[in-house]
Amino acid sequence: MPDDVLAGKVIAAIGGGDDYHRAVAVTVAEAGASVALATFNSLPQQEFAVNSIANEVWAVGREHFADVIEASDPDQMGDFAQKTWGELGPCNCLVVISSLPTPSSDSPVEEKRAFAGRHRTPLLAAQAFGQLMRQQGVGVVIFVAPERDPADEKALNAALSAHLGAGGPRIKVVGRDAPGPEEAASRVFTVLSAEEVS
Repeated sequence: MPDDVLAGKVIAAIGGGDDYHRAVAVTVAEAGASVALATFNSLPQQEFAVNSIANEVWAVGREHFADVIEASDPDQMGDFAQKTWGELGPCNCLVVISSLPTPSSDSPVEEKRAFAGRHRTPLLAAQAFGQLMRQQGVGVVIFVAPERDPADEKALNAALSAHLGAGGPRIKVVGRDAPGPEEAASRVFTVLSAEEVS
């Protein structure tokens, strides 16, 4: 993405601090955006990783902040959305980067965690940010899933529409099953280039 193509934009990136989270956050910063970062869970390793990403965003010279949250908690997600608007301005795009592998079909625990990562967390994030995006009349929500499943996109958008009603953002699902983080990040920007983020 060309330098400064996202100048003046605000991008929120929620994830576990892995290479995919880093690739998305740093690339949008290099393209000119301010970046709000948050963890999936309040685990020490995620806090360390997300703060490391924040340091890279700082090195690029962009406005940013990093929060340690439990992304599956509606109150914490709502607070993160409000903080994004309060500190950086109206958010143009929310990116939720799943850190979960494709679950094993014979592991109920993995299935439960995968459901939270594939549905609950991105939906809560989209609801919290979507309410504010609807008020400003613009906004994009992108979910970077373990792989792109059209059923995920359909289910998430149906649930989001039921919550927000008409006029809210739609969720676009992008697979992270690319050869690497940079390729997955480029898929995010393919969506951004096709959507209205001004």
